[in-house]
Amino acid sequence: MSAVVTAVPAGLEVLEHLCRVAAAASPAARGLLSTATSGLIGRGWLPSLDSLIETTSHTLDIPTADLRAELPWLQASGLLEIADSKVISLGCLFTTRKTALTLVLDDRHAIHLLGPLAALAAPIALAHAGEVRGKCALAVPLRLLADAEGVHTRDPDGLALFLPAQQPGQTLPEVMAAGVFLADDDALAAWQAQHGEPAGMPVLAMFFAMAAGDLGGKLGRALAPLFSHLPDFD
Repeated sequence: MSAVVTAVPAGLEVLEHLCRVAAAASPAARGLLSTATSGLIGRGWLPSLDSLIETTSHTLDIPTADLRAELPWLQASGLLEIADSKVISLGCLFTTRKTALTLVLDDRHAIHLLGPLAALAAPIALAHAGEVRGKCALAVPLRLLADAEGVHTRDPDGLALFLPAQQPGQTLPEVMAAGVFLADDDALAAWQAQHGEPAGMPVLAMFFAMAAGDLGGKLGRALAPLFSHLPDFD
């Protein structure tokens, strides 16, 4: 009997992919991601790739050869983005590039986020309360408050979002970064019309809390094991 293949709704391809690859990550891959995330949270920047590998090896007692062997898979999966021998995005959530959204944990450095789905998932993935600050696609300021269970407060209250479908040739971090928050449903409709009704998943304000719980929760819980292999982030 053949298996039933269920099509992934447009806009959720990246979520389904990340959940699948996160479950397949090896201990060495998880160690690299944990060390990199800890450094980004603690210092606000990332070392060179060579330094990251040496630090991970020393901290977790994993041979450097095993860590380097994971790099092709981590890059192909979208869990690690590397340019010029530096890590520039982690777990398809965090990036060293400047974006319109940042996550602040306590009084630490602001961490740039790869789009709205990353904003919904990151506090859950890190099991840490935080505040997302930034601007929507039409430059309206926004603020999300979250704890380890996810987003519980949003401003503006009518906040909506759009998750784009993956396009041919796009990397997973590029898909994540293409998502947008909009200040309300009217702004969402106007943005969609302006962009030629792109394929993807619009989330109206009335469904925001459901999306934050279901989509952000699913991705955050899937990625959490990738960031939990160090004693803590302090």
